[in-house]
Amino acid sequence: MRLGKVQEAERLYDQAEDVVDAIVMNAPGPYSGGSFVGEASATYLGDFELAMQTNNLHRAFRALERARGRTIEDALESRASSKQPPTPAYRQAESAISTVQLKLMRSESPEERQRLLVDLEEQEQRLAYLNDVTLPRTPMRLWQPPALRVVQSSLTPDEMILEYVLDEPRSFCLWITHDKEGITRLNTGRGGIEDLAARYLASVRALRPASSLTKELYSVLIAPIPASGKTHFIIVPDGKLYLLPFDALENSAGQPLVKTVDVTYVPSASVREILLTRKSKRPPTRAFLGVGDVAYEPINSHTLVGRLVRGLYDLAGVKQLRNLPGSRQEVMDADRALGGSGSVMLLGPQATLSAFESEPLEHFSVLHLAVHSIPSTEFPTRAALVLGRSAGQDQGGLLQEWQIIDLSLNADLVTLSACDTGVGRIEGEEGVTDLADAFLFAGAKSVVASLWESDDEYTAALMRQFYRHLAQHEDKDVALRQAKLDLIREYGGDTPPFYWAGFILEGEGSSPVSIP
Repeated sequence: MRLGKVQEAERLYDQAEDVVDAIVMNAPGPYSGGSFVGEASATYLGDFELAMQTNNLHRAFRALERARGRTIEDALESRASSKQPPTPAYRQAESAISTVQLKLMRSESPEERQRLLVDLEEQEQRLAYLNDVTLPRTPMRLWQPPALRVVQSSLTPDEMILEYVLDEPRSFCLWITHDKEGITRLNTGRGGIEDLAARYLASVRALRPASSLTKELYSVLIAPIPASGKTHFIIVPDGKLYLLPFDALENSAGQPLVKTVDVTYVPSASVREILLTRKSKRPPTRAFLGVGDVAYEPINSHTLVGRLVRGLYDLAGVKQLRNLPGSRQEVMDADRALGGSGSVMLLGPQATLSAFESEPLEHFSVLHLAVHSIPSTEFPTRAALVLGRSAGQDQGGLLQEWQIIDLSLNADLVTLSACDTGVGRIEGEEGVTDLADAFLFAGAKSVVASLWESDDEYTAALMRQFYRHLAQHEDKDVALRQAKLDLIREYGGDTPPFYWAGFILEGEGSSPVSIP
């Protein structure tokens, strides 16, 4: 391609990306902006491919980073401004949504549920409108990601960022270390990689052997990368790779990555940079807030038969949720391990949404919620954690995604010990919208989330080990990997990945938690 044509193409891509930025700046809410960036993915991918053709790695990095994790970047950059309280009309709209959700939870009539879903969509549109016209806006600026050299300066010699780009006919991995960078061409396109990932995940969730699939994924995604000597991977996924537990991938000798490498996930290298460098106005003064043993049933039975899992897939099933007896001990073990001052445990009848919201959440270093969850890949704002319901409360105990992003957090770590909290709607190059992201929006530095339903017994065992390692001042990514290895040793080397690989760490993982 001639130089003049290249320069003209670069200018046009710059203009198009500036237009997208301007639209995102005026979007009525974070998810609206994220959806638009996702729809404009072809623009950023085209810019990336042009940079590849001209061997301009710095421009390739910039093209990806202008799109990925954009809405979280905006939220984190704007948190310095003080929050204004919502208007009465906005609060009324929130209450109306909660009322409809509660009716959905109780309804067993398909006809009534259909009417309620239509009503819910109308109420959500009203809330979005009020968000646009009544809430004060933080002045925004056109987003410019940090330079590649800035990202490199924050990496230690044993860390490596792996930023994947799924495309046809071939995919790519842009990798960054503290002193080098490069782009590795992968021999498989988007369709082939996502098909492998889907078949692997289906096998894992069904507790079927998947050795050949996990080795093939390793050979495609990890083996081609010049990662010798690197023991900390920071993964920026793309597409269905957001659902893949990289530390479960096995090399040709059958050794999973968890044996040798700590893995953290981030929406983008820029988000990681913001999380690393952002200074809180006031460090946390209280160590731990835990929620567990929610009273979902009228009678708390500790003699349940069958495997207990933490999650559900439809609001109609909320009222039928079984209690999670292991979650009480899980929260108590975590609190005991961390020690510290000012800790709070909300257990049993006290584990309600109103009790949780009444706590000074911004003062806690670690939040741990061992509860049921509701994932939503179609409507991300409807995803929720299910806490207990206080008498007279009209929210049904649902802590929904649109409420989470309005929390004021200052936590080093939020642990979502529930099902599918790392699963959400994939928004093209913007990334995935899930419950974990909502807590990053709210101010958490890192979030432990799950990629599938979690077994109550194994989850409690994993969390016990995780907090034991955190209490020893290990970095968060190290602590999670060591907890997984402890679980494998405890239950046997052939323990299926379903029981240990589902929990992942998102955000900043290269530091220990502070324990006041």
